[in-house]
Amino acid sequence: MKNVFKSQLSLLRQKKRLSQEALAQKLYVSRQSVSKWEHGEAEPDIDKLIALAEILAVDLDFLLSGQQSNDDLIMQVQKISKKFKKTVLKDINLSVYGRDRIALLGANGSGKTTIVNTIVGLVKPDNGQVKRFFNPSADLSVMPQKNVLIESLKVREHVTLSTQIQRQYSPTFVTEMIKKFNLNEQSQVIISQLSGGQRRRLALLISLLKPAKLLILDEPTVGMDLESIDFFWHYLDHVGGSVITITHDFNQIDHYFTRVVLLKDGVIAKDESVAAIHANNQTIEQWYRVNNQAVG
Repeated sequence: MKNVFKSQLSLLRQKKRLSQEALAQKLYVSRQSVSKWEHGEAEPDIDKLIALAEILAVDLDFLLSGQQSNDDLIMQVQKISKKFKKTVLKDINLSVYGRDRIALLGANGSGKTTIVNTIVGLVKPDNGQVKRFFNPSADLSVMPQKNVLIESLKVREHVTLSTQIQRQYSPTFVTEMIKKFNLNEQSQVIISQLSGGQRRRLALLISLLKPAKLLILDEPTVGMDLESIDFFWHYLDHVGGSVITITHDFNQIDHYFTRVVLLKDGVIAKDESVAAIHANNQTIEQWYRVNNQAVG
């Protein structure tokens, strides 16, 4: 329990934006006790573990080991294979749970976008199936790698149209979202005249207009300026549901994700919890470089 628990506790506490002192007060223990748990110098008794799970709003198994319950399963990719001119995916299996923040990693050409497009339904696999335990039309949101925007519309017109399509429209909501994504000054600007960073922010805004059980983001920060990148990662931390993100922003993976899945030569080479990687005193970048270069 110790190695994974200490990292899991620290990660979940930070996600809840609880200081060690604040968590200690909720548990009626000293801050030093929480610090010792997070450093692996001591372990809480079962009553405190149960209380921790309740405060952090997770199952006890998830707190201790990062393992999700099958009751939380929202999607299964089963033995997916896909070939274009050459084989891109080979016998892919992947389970996604209700609290997952999955970083999908891999070199260019490893099949990351193909597996995402298969999950979305844009690509039909040659073999295998995708089981979705939710309604894709209502509970799936996607931000593709390339912006899918109507260039001739103004920003407010596009957001209004998108909210109407997604049945989320109200004038106040449109105004709030444009302001929240720092596009207020561009609300009457034609999209073709926006900067690359502004377009990516608009694409992100559109993908987040409705609550979703699964949000898929394909290289979301590519083309963003630094201010937009900071905004994106901060906003992602407040998104409900599960998230699958293709990204190589390693510093942010360490902070915002619970799992990393490494796709290599068309197969899932590794599927690890962030807490387990940290428990081995590795950053995600170190873990990726070692495993992506390994033979086999």
